[in-house]
Amino acid sequence: MIIEVIPLLEGVSNAALTAYIQDASMDQRFRVIRPAVVICPGGAYIGITEKEAEPVALRFIAAGYHVFVLKYSIGTQIGRFPAPFIDAAKSVMLIRENAKRWGVDPNKISLCGFSTGGHVAAILSATWQEEYLSKAIGADNYLFKPNALILGYPLLDMYEFKVRSLENSLGMQPLLETMFSCIYGTLNPDDELLKEWDCKSRVTSDMPPTFLWTTSQDTVVDVVQSLDFVKSLAINKIPHEFHVFEKGAHGLSLGDETVGYTEADIRNNVNVHKWVDLALGWLKNLNG
Repeated sequence: MIIEVIPLLEGVSNAALTAYIQDASMDQRFRVIRPAVVICPGGAYIGITEKEAEPVALRFIAAGYHVFVLKYSIGTQIGRFPAPFIDAAKSVMLIRENAKRWGVDPNKISLCGFSTGGHVAAILSATWQEEYLSKAIGADNYLFKPNALILGYPLLDMYEFKVRSLENSLGMQPLLETMFSCIYGTLNPDDELLKEWDCKSRVTSDMPPTFLWTTSQDTVVDVVQSLDFVKSLAINKIPHEFHVFEKGAHGLSLGDETVGYTEADIRNNVNVHKWVDLALGWLKNLNG
């Protein structure tokens, strides 16, 4: 296996793509052409949640995928929208342009995002065809198009996230201000700005097939966000699969011992760890 860290815009952004490439042999006669998954970890647009990065990558690698972990632009003056979405588009384009060299099927490139990484993945999936990306990157939009989308407890609506966070927890204000400063350039963005990158309102018939899972006990990103998003998928006739697990908090990643959960934790979270096999089965059926 080849593991390579690729800066996406060296010297300007802190974004980087870590590639996990299987079948490193240069003999093309025996090369296996594999599907690819780009993983977008969460981290509130302030940091990167490592348990949603390499541990998830290893599960997809074990299932036969080439895997790429995107650490998108974060931080004040660096991660302001739409920078993270442009990073995701560049990642898909880079994989597609190097498909032959890496042994990737260019028509089987999926995005997998968690929490705020789910927001990144969902926005690119909904807007890959838009002009802001082609202008920023200077390339044809079809190079950015994801072929499938997997979302875990995604943050999909910034306005609702702010309202519910302040209603449910007095301690959320400092986190929200730091997060909004990074992505909007202001501590207190107005409602119009918050709604600009609302995922459900940007879904069109160009959206790729989508797999989404969350939990009904998530107190950070309310399950209603996912329900509203799935409704938009249905209205636009996008093939989708949706799972709401009864037990489990926000940020579970794989939900098993590989990301630090005890047997008691796993019992309390009941079925959450099953999302991986469900998503892999869904992808296999989608890819044929």
